[in-house]
Amino acid sequence: MGFALVLVLLALIQNASAKDLDPEIFMDVMGIIKYWGYPVESHTTVTSDGYILTMHRIPNGKNSGPNWPNGKKPAVFLQHGLLGDSSHYVGNLPGQSAAYMFADAGFDVWMGNMRGNTYSKNHTSLSPKNNDFWRFSWDEMGALDLEAMIDKVLEITAHDSLYYVGHSQGTLTMFSKLSLDNGGQFSKKIKKFFAYAPVSSVKNIEGGLAYLAHHFSLELDAYYAIFGSGDFLPDFYVMKMVSEYVCGGMKIEADTCDNFLFLIGGPESNQWNETRVPVYISQMPAGTSSQNMIHWLQMVQHGGIPMFNFGTKGNKAKYGQATPPQYDFSKIAGTQIYLYWSPDDWLADEKDILAYLLPKLSSSVLIENNRLEHFNHLDFIWGLNATELIYQPTIDICTKDYLNQ
Repeated sequence: MGFALVLVLLALIQNASAKDLDPEIFMDVMGIIKYWGYPVESHTTVTSDGYILTMHRIPNGKNSGPNWPNGKKPAVFLQHGLLGDSSHYVGNLPGQSAAYMFADAGFDVWMGNMRGNTYSKNHTSLSPKNNDFWRFSWDEMGALDLEAMIDKVLEITAHDSLYYVGHSQGTLTMFSKLSLDNGGQFSKKIKKFFAYAPVSSVKNIEGGLAYLAHHFSLELDAYYAIFGSGDFLPDFYVMKMVSEYVCGGMKIEADTCDNFLFLIGGPESNQWNETRVPVYISQMPAGTSSQNMIHWLQMVQHGGIPMFNFGTKGNKAKYGQATPPQYDFSKIAGTQIYLYWSPDDWLADEKDILAYLLPKLSSSVLIENNRLEHFNHLDFIWGLNATELIYQPTIDICTKDYLNQ
């Protein structure tokens, strides 16, 4: 958050006095939520491999909501995407942000933070200053982080299951976890899965990740030279090339092009509240491991939905075979899925959704397939049209389901 905040301030202070700056750009997630008059709690859980994850909870909103069965609110879990954190769901005004909308509809709202981001950078024995802390990718986030967080939510709320909303990598990790579970005990904990900008294969994507994947070596050592071997700290000159490639010819702010998350998701949007952009940038990118970013690049280069590729020797040690196993989403069972995607999305692109995701999801799990026009990857969390076209329908579906159980 710190480096991104500096970018915002340098851009804004030139033309504004301190009193003109949005106070939210100086706040963390809990501060932002309190600023808008909502209660907020912080809860931690520990994964089986020792990562300490922080979740943010809005236990109630400004409205009481429906007369819930037995007076017990439904729990909804909101999971951020690549390079994000829980701020993604409170980035806009209360009537425009998914977390506030769920809270005001009477839900018990939980927001997760995956290992390595701003709020989950702790471990029972490893220091984030040690590269060993950063030896993970979205494989571990799906296999270990989701279960640890969701189990903690169910324990605190005394529920057997909850509603899950994921964006971007937050969908990929859930797809992978459900495929490994194959209709088992974990799948029963997810009442419904709402996938915003769903990711499976990323072979056909555009933007910053595609540029890096197509212009640099496949070798792990070369990747680590670019990104570092710990937390994600890309080489300045490499990122400059990516910025010029992605942003050339686009009428967008320089601050936006300096932010790697926008270079991945697509920097141009007609849906954003322009006054909120400094708040978005102040909170992200929220961090991840270099290994996670390398995993994404491997997916672009090789296609499919592979586990992390450690090289032939490393794969044999890890997986017992020369190449990494592929996730098989056709094994997902027992959880109802609702997709929301757009042909204008750079990262959850139409070709991959049509070729890799939809054919794998059986009719028994895929309940709705919503194709939306003119949404880029980040519009699903910050676009003003998401309120009517995505969040409210999701809330309505969950409300009806919970009342009729």
